[in-house]
Amino acid sequence: MNTVKAVILDLDGTLLDTESMVLDVTRTILQKYGHKITADVQKSAIGRKPLDAWQATIDQLHMENVTAQRLFDESEAYLKSRWQDARLMPGAARLLWHLHSHGIPLALATSTPRATFERKMSGKAAQALTAVFQTTKCGDEVEHGKPAPDCFRATAKKMGVAVEECLVIEDAPSGVQAATAAGMRVVVVPSLRDLEAYPKPDPDCSSGCCAVLPSLFDFRPELYGLPPFEDAICGEVVPIQPPWRIKGTVVKGFGRGSRELGIPTANLNCESLQSALAETVSGVYCGWASVGKSPEVYKTAMSIGWNPYYKNEEKTAEPWLLHDFDRDFYGEELRVLVSGYIRPEANFSSLEALIARIHKDADVTREALEYQKMAQLKSDPFLRPECA
Repeated sequence: MNTVKAVILDLDGTLLDTESMVLDVTRTILQKYGHKITADVQKSAIGRKPLDAWQATIDQLHMENVTAQRLFDESEAYLKSRWQDARLMPGAARLLWHLHSHGIPLALATSTPRATFERKMSGKAAQALTAVFQTTKCGDEVEHGKPAPDCFRATAKKMGVAVEECLVIEDAPSGVQAATAAGMRVVVVPSLRDLEAYPKPDPDCSSGCCAVLPSLFDFRPELYGLPPFEDAICGEVVPIQPPWRIKGTVVKGFGRGSRELGIPTANLNCESLQSALAETVSGVYCGWASVGKSPEVYKTAMSIGWNPYYKNEEKTAEPWLLHDFDRDFYGEELRVLVSGYIRPEANFSSLEALIARIHKDADVTREALEYQKMAQLKSDPFLRPECA
């Protein structure tokens, strides 16, 4: 198998959390026309040029008396002033700076038009990354957008690297199709929950999907002949820099934590997740938490996602404050400073296996937070109650 000499990345949903913004705006616009966004709409539209995406939406929903250009103009009016606020996807900065520091050529291949790309990259978070890219190819700079291979082939040519020596990182089915058609291997970090929308991975393939990962935190460069990360704590915890700050009200969950698992978690309201994290974020994390009016800070393990074992229909955040309390916190403010990624969500064959893994996550959390860089976050002002 050819050695990877360059890495080409998609932008939206892969490096920048613009997909959450677009979904929010799409819902607003479709509601105006009496329609709702569906899983099929997302699947057909995501990753394409904006006009192509709106045309796919029109076709899927059989919308009449409206054009893709009109819907694009309406959406752009909403989004134009918001692009600069887009957050980086989890693990994006870590991956890019790691590869860049080891001299690995990096490039962007995006369906975004150049003018919109400049606005997206004008935000503080994204702007800091522009220096790592050798070249960028935008959607309006090639004849055919994704799922056609034009953008990836043009990018490889400009970099002077053979297509078989390029590794692509993508989130959208159309992007995976495009990279595969270009003759490149693709690592997929899905932005759709429906994994059936993506090809089955073949680690030994010479082109096409070679891996499907829950997040960029799970990318292992050494599998592709690239320099390995050296920053893991306890051998498995990926530090999150800067840490995530999540604040919300404790709400009643499913009652399973204490009743079935013997693990009393404090569920956060959905709104706090939507405002703090990308829509696709899931996994098990560690960090520090404080609750209510108390200034006390506790080591915390937290699950974010749909809990595959219980097949939740709604995304939840379930922090487990590693302390014995004699009360609940319903209605109180919970502040969580998330500083490390432990593992992706996983399904389990039995309740006993799930419980054992959760307790292991707690042990990992206790150990990881003793490390100096993690321990010093305990005094972060975010964790103080506003009344303090």
